Amino acid sequence: MFSAKVIFLAVVALCYGAPNAKFTNKHLNIEGGTETTIEEYPFVASIQYCVLGLCEHICGAVIVNENWVLTSGSCANDAQKVAVGVSDLRGKGKVTVKIAAKHVYPNYTEGLGPNDVGLLQLAEALTFNDKVQPAKLPTQGQEFNGTAVVVGYGSTFLPDFNKLKISPNLTLISNDECNAAIKQLIPDDDSPVDDDSNVCTLNEKSNTCDGDVGGPLSQDGTVIGIVTWYIDPCGTNGAPNVFTKLSNFANWINQTITENSQIE
Repeated sequence: MFSAKVIFLAVVALCYGAPNAKFTNKHLNIEGGTETTIEEYPFVASIQYCVLGLCEHICGAVIVNENWVLTSGSCANDAQKVAVGVSDLRGKGKVTVKIAAKHVYPNYTEGLGPNDVGLLQLAEALTFNDKVQPAKLPTQGQEFNGTAVVVGYGSTFLPDFNKLKISPNLTLISNDECNAAIKQLIPDDDSPVDDDSNVCTLNEKSNTCDGDVGGPLSQDGTVIGIVTWYIDPCGTNGAPNVFTKLSNFANWINQTITENSQIE
């Protein structure tokens, strides 16, 4: 696997130098987001990839309980550690935990495919406090409308890209609207949006970007989705944000945690 730094440099070239929009789920920061605090969103976690003892944020994640975090399938495969409890990943107070086991949804086929969800079982239990708390997740089949917020750290290789940011007022749109918006931007490619797996949002002033993959889409305290992929270059006008729809995976999440509740 390429090092996290090589991936980062490649993504910078894509996000800021590419002339044409395209699909990607590469592991930069929420475009147009504003800084927030971990106390506001204590269920947010960071997926870390380590090289020669140096660990960097590559993806977002969501705390499910003291022993489990939820992220995308692509991020779960690359995860080595999980960090929690800080608004700034370069600041003090970060708690880092090793991963005991990885569980990726069986029908996830890598890349931009559907079913992009995974669970990470932690090697030691988290201690809950005002900066570390479990998320509320939806029930199977639960539907949502209105607006939501996405929260994430983005990449940590530039000074402004290691702090927790929020993108508010993202309007939930239908998958038909999502596909139509994508078609306007990428007319020659088929949209990877899957009716059973995905939910989309739209806000012309704010988009998800690299490093946000696996991070939460939240509405009124419930995490209803996790970032799965986005339109590259980041911040493309009119580009929807695409998430894994967690209410379609609630049974799998609960079953996986129940069946693997004891670390052997």
